[in-house]
Amino acid sequence: MALIAVVDDNEEWGDLFLTIIRDCGHQGDYYSTAGQFLDSLSKAKPDLLILDMQLSGMHGREIIRILRTNRETQRMLIIAVSGHDIGSPHVIKAFEAGADEYLPKPIDIPLLKVRVEALLRRGTDGKNLASKDIQIGDLRISPESRLVAMGKKTLPLTKIEFELLTAFVRQPNRVLTRGIILETVWKAHADMNTRTVDKHVETLRKKLGDFGKRIETVIGIGYIFRKK
Repeated sequence: MALIAVVDDNEEWGDLFLTIIRDCGHQGDYYSTAGQFLDSLSKAKPDLLILDMQLSGMHGREIIRILRTNRETQRMLIIAVSGHDIGSPHVIKAFEAGADEYLPKPIDIPLLKVRVEALLRRGTDGKNLASKDIQIGDLRISPESRLVAMGKKTLPLTKIEFELLTAFVRQPNRVLTRGIILETVWKAHADMNTRTVDKHVETLRKKLGDFGKRIETVIGIGYIFRKK
C-alpha cells in the first residue's frame, strides 16, 4: 500500500481523487492548499503526489521545484493535472519543472489508475537500484565500485558521466529536464548553462555505443532514457 497525496483547491476533485486512490488499494491524503501539503511533509512523505497545477496562491510548478530541490523529496513521483489540453505549452512547463506525468481534466479514471500503478512500480524499482548492481541488456553498472561495463569491456567513464548514466537508468521512461539534471548530477542551480548537460550527454552516448541511443532528446525540454 502506497501513500498518495492530493493537492487540489477544488474539494469535489479532491474527493474524486481520494476515491480513485482507495479503489486502487492505497492510502490517500487530501490538501486544499500548497501550504497545508508542504507543512505535512515534516510528518510523512508520500510516495506519489497528484497535483493540480492551477492552484490559487502558489502555482503547481513552484511546488514541484520545491520538491525537486529538496534531497528528501526530489524523487517523489508527481502526476500533474489541470484543465489545459495535452498539447498546451502549460504541459511542457509542467515537465520542465519536473513532473513525471501529466493528465488533463476531466480525468480519464481508468488511465489515471494505470498511470498511478505504473509510476509506483517504477519508483520501487528505482529504490531497489540504489546499491545493487544494475543490469540492462549488455550494460552493467556497479554503484559500489563505480564501474560500468558493456559486455566484457569496462567503459572509461568520468565521475560526471557515471553520475549522469545512473541518473538516467534509475529513472527510466521519465523526462528529465536539463535543470533537473544539473541539480541532480552537478548539484547546481537550474539557471546555470544547460549546454554543460548537452555536451556531457553527447560524450556519454558515444562511449555507450548503440546503447547510447536509448538516451533520447526531448526537444525543448531535456532527455529521457528508454528501458527496453
